[in-house]
Amino acid sequence: MGLGSCFVSCTDDDFPVPAASTVPKFTYTIDNDEFAPATVTFTNTSIVPQAVGEPTYYWNFGNGDSSTEVSPSYTYLEAGAYEVKLVVTTSASLEVREEIITLVVKDPNAVGTPIYFTNGNQLFQGLINDQAPIFTPLADVAPQAAYEIVYNASDEKLYISDLDAGKIYRCNTDGSDFEDFRSGLSDPIGMAIDYDADKLYWTTGSGIQSTDLGSTDVNDREDFVTGQTNDPEGVAIHAPSGKLFWGNYSGGIWSKNLDGSNETLVIPDIETGSMSVIGDRIYYDEYVGSGDIRIKSAALDGTNITTIATGIGRVVYGIGFDASENKMYWGDRDTDALMRANLDGSETELYYQASSDTRGIVIIN
Repeated sequence: MGLGSCFVSCTDDDFPVPAASTVPKFTYTIDNDEFAPATVTFTNTSIVPQAVGEPTYYWNFGNGDSSTEVSPSYTYLEAGAYEVKLVVTTSASLEVREEIITLVVKDPNAVGTPIYFTNGNQLFQGLINDQAPIFTPLADVAPQAAYEIVYNASDEKLYISDLDAGKIYRCNTDGSDFEDFRSGLSDPIGMAIDYDADKLYWTTGSGIQSTDLGSTDVNDREDFVTGQTNDPEGVAIHAPSGKLFWGNYSGGIWSKNLDGSNETLVIPDIETGSMSVIGDRIYYDEYVGSGDIRIKSAALDGTNITTIATGIGRVVYGIGFDASENKMYWGDRDTDALMRANLDGSETELYYQASSDTRGIVIIN
């Protein structure tokens, strides 16, 4: 058959189109406000083309129990994070496809120190205690590209910076009342609260701005630091000395009195993305080279620098502090790991293995 005759006489049988593939999918709802014991109702929304034959379904509920119903319900008696798997097998094409999700059933009696982090478009909440960590997403919180979270004890709300949206949001600690707090901002990332003055500070692409926390005007802001050409990112406040510290992505660590005086370069010639002040020391990450990020600590005047952690693959955003255990927490965004260590760097360990980015860690002490 010549090429010309193909345009005239070729049929679908000459070039058969393979049957569309099966796509396993499901949704679920959890009763009892997601606290154990909780019944989970699974709704099978799998796409199964007619050409692949009759499907059979196999559910693994993540605790050894299973079902072959199309859309089963299952009661979890104990709290935990369960990896639920739906396997779809078809009779004609012999396809085997699976979908896996992790659902969390909460412990109604759990107590501990609240901890939050973000992967950029969701916020996750957990408790620090003697149990294995379980994090659940805050359902009503929907940022575009969140980087930092701070907690304001005065109004008991979380504040979230969103780089892409140019906004700072706020919400209750359970995610309710999610709203714009400030909008029209230039590259907001790091945030810090001055409790004495009831002010929120945040970094911009070229400096630092602030606003009164009591103001409801989404456009209310004022410049505090200007002319920083090296992309300020992390910011923290040391209340006893009345100083604000910030780190430039490629321009060192700086400080300035909260009254607006004495802008000072504290540690020159480093690249940093995150900043926290714990006690009388600055904790920050330093970009040493590609794939070589280190967390360090220094005195408030920039002296007595020590290394806390090494081997971090990407720039850190958010260093949290648990006062009850005297430990610091940070996210390794290269491995999606939430890490923790003593303040001197000892007992460094994996605290929680997430499935996506870990940044903006905040702990409510």
